[in-house]
This record gives sequence, C-alpha cells and structure tokens, in this order.
Amino acid sequence: MVLPLAVMQEESIQLIDEATSKNRIIGLAVATNRTDKTPYPKEDLAKIGTSALILKMAKTEDRKAQLLVQGLSRFRVTAYQNGQPYLMAKVEHLTDRDTKDNETEALMSNNLVGLFIKIVELSPGLPEEMGGMAKSIQESGTLADMVASTINSSTEEKLKVLETTDVKERLKEVTRLANHQLDTWYP
Repeated sequence: MVLPLAVMQEESIQLIDEATSKNRIIGLAVATNRTDKTPYPKEDLAKIGTSALILKMAKTEDRKAQLLVQGLSRFRVTAYQNGQPYLMAKVEHLTDRDTKDNETEALMSNNLVGLFIKIVELSPGLPEEMGGMAKSIQESGTLADMVASTINSSTEEKLKVLETTDVKERLKEVTRLANHQLDTWYP
C-alpha cells in the first residue's frame, strides 16, 4: 500500500534523512500504548511492523517532514540496537504462507471483494475506483492487506491482521472485519 506519513520528531527526521541518502527503506511499527514520550519507548512498539520505501519526501517550514511511503513486507523485531538518536532494530522478514485452493479463491472473489465493494459504495470518503481496484488484485495477501488498511477498524484489529502470515487466516479475519463494519451501518 502507498500512504502519506507525517514525521514530526527531530530524531525521526534524522532517520528519514539517513534513509533517503541510502536505500530509502525504513521500518514502521505502530505504538501499542498512547504516550506523550518521544521517541516512543521500545516497549510500547508492536513487535511486528512493515518495511517501507520512501517514494517522496518534503520538509515543511516548521521542520517536519511529509512522506509518501510504499509498504514492502512484514518484519518481526528481534532486537533493538543502541548508538543512534533514533530507534534501530534487527529484524526478521516474515514470509506469507499462501495456499492457492478453492477456499482461498472463494474468500477472495465471492466474499471479501463483494463486501469491500459494498463498503466503498456506502462510504462517501472512498472513491468508487477502490472497488474496481480490489477486483483486479490477484494476490490474496495483497487483497487482504489493501482491504484491512482501508476499512474502519481499530489499531488492535489492524495489528492482528498485520501479524497474521497465514494468508487464508488473514482473508478470514479481514472478511470478519468487513462484515462487522457493514453490520454496524445496517444492524
């Protein structure tokens, strides 16, 4: 997925500057506990995150950075490293476990795409092209991730999806979340 990201902490901007001078890849992990501390304590960050490619970066007059990043893959933090003003970690990249079978195909085309199209039709903030985009996605993991990132769900629910490497299980979880969203609109 491609998404905008605002970076405000000075330490994080140093990280962005270093990444843009090298391979433009950063790690993103959600804070599981809301706190005013910056940078977030290691203990407050999810153990599963996403590596992302910085597509564009612009600095604002108030010393903040606006990024456009594209998610690349999931990772698990194995250890944090010291020595930098920003957090750095050793990570293990996670690989999807995907089985192409009739159940996976049904979860994709019959269930999840249909539910997502209904959500798009009912959501004034989502362009109708999103439904067509979902129909065109052939990779089951990519479809689950795109829908999960778009629908209304809590950080905890989205983190559960991110942590699920079994694609069939991820499709089932995202289908449950999509059904829940529709049920809350039309109980």
